[in-house]
Amino acid sequence: MPELPEVETVSRGLRIKIVGKKISLYQQFRKDLRWLIPPNIKEKIEGAIVLSIYRKGKFLLINFNVNYTLIIHLGMSGRLLVYDNSHSKKSSSQEIEMGVFHHTLLKLGKHDHVKIDFDDGSQLVFNDVRRFGAIDLSRTDRIENHKWLSKLGPEPLSNHFSSPILKDKIEQKKRFIKTAILDQNIVAGIGNIYACEALWEAKISPYKMCNNMNEQNFDDLVDALKIVLTKAINAGGSSLKDFKDTGGELGYFQNLFNVYSRENSYCKRKYCEGVVMRKKQSGRSTFFCSICQL
Repeated sequence: MPELPEVETVSRGLRIKIVGKKISLYQQFRKDLRWLIPPNIKEKIEGAIVLSIYRKGKFLLINFNVNYTLIIHLGMSGRLLVYDNSHSKKSSSQEIEMGVFHHTLLKLGKHDHVKIDFDDGSQLVFNDVRRFGAIDLSRTDRIENHKWLSKLGPEPLSNHFSSPILKDKIEQKKRFIKTAILDQNIVAGIGNIYACEALWEAKISPYKMCNNMNEQNFDDLVDALKIVLTKAINAGGSSLKDFKDTGGELGYFQNLFNVYSRENSYCKRKYCEGVVMRKKQSGRSTFFCSICQL
């Protein structure tokens, strides 16, 4: 499932390609994905201009000049792809630089569920093989009260997230630290991959209880989360199964994993002789070094 870095990558790509454009046609080819898609989107946003695009947690928000915001969750396999018919002579995908999102128009695919045409001939397509994504529409002036967004914790890369804030939220909780940082009400956008990687970076066991964390642990974990997420964003996110950016390109942070999906491999930490282990924790695979993560 796309996590914060992947959604941020998509947000930045879309910002380059569609901000300022006017919607000429909205087409929806099914009534629902994970949940029902509002039936009135077409009448609300056709003719509207894209004002801004940003990310909140794992959600993508597209603001229009008509006081409406489209909220998109990519789910397990959702992708937003931009096709631009003004660059039909573009070279092969291997030659497309990261962050450049010019592609020729394609016919509607089997798993393309929503298509937005812009007045310059370009298109935005929402593709979702597993149909576990979600789309909703909200008035922009009420967006903070939306049911998907209102209870989200602070953004981990913002000034609203710090070790004192994290400590205050969870230091009394009798739950595993990894489970806690996956809770979107505690901190927004963290998923399984980056929780594993940050805990390794901070030398903290995913099985450490929140109420056993000391002040140094909180400092190290918050620093590690910021470091890992920033590196992942710079790498365009992680492409394991379904994630691609808005130009169809793959991220490469998976090449930099220290523990995730590296079970039975030697720990990458200098002077550590541990082996990466994989265990089930709260229904998810947890990867960690049994020696240096205490």
